[in-house]
Amino acid sequence: MNSLSGPYIQTFIFENTGFMVGFLHKEKTSESMGKTLNKIQQDLSDDEFKQLFSLLLTDRGSEFEKHEYFEINKETGEIRLNIFYCDAMQSSQKPHVENNHNYIRDILPNQLDLNFLTQEKLNLMFSHINSTPRKSLNNKSPYEVFTFMYGEEVAKKLNIQEIERDKVILKPYLLK
Repeated sequence: MNSLSGPYIQTFIFENTGFMVGFLHKEKTSESMGKTLNKIQQDLSDDEFKQLFSLLLTDRGSEFEKHEYFEINKETGEIRLNIFYCDAMQSSQKPHVENNHNYIRDILPNQLDLNFLTQEKLNLMFSHINSTPRKSLNNKSPYEVFTFMYGEEVAKKLNIQEIERDKVILKPYLLK
């Protein structure tokens, strides 16, 4: 069963693409989640980061309450983005997030113990999810739309690769 004591998956979904990445955490704190943005910012060029992360829309979870860990790179002191919070209990304010999370639940059902997860397994899972065609994207995959907009190199820097359509797996055995 997914445990309240972790591990935790932090997800980012990029608007208009359906493209989603996830990062494994042992702690559910603002500091831990903010460090992920520091890492992403190091891996991307300044222009790439600004294109992808001009703003962050999130829920009101305790892990997001210290906004400065997200808005400011604590290592450089640089203001990097603006964070906005959805109203409490209003998942309708970010329906694309909720819909995308259903793909995660297909592979990682609620009753599954997540202690076996590694970042490499998450990257594989999100590569499969991002390679799944969507009606909302005119039968293109989030990977195809994202790489059209931002380039394959950016997807690679986010550790996502394209999976051939007939090899996509959205079942728990993907990560065995």
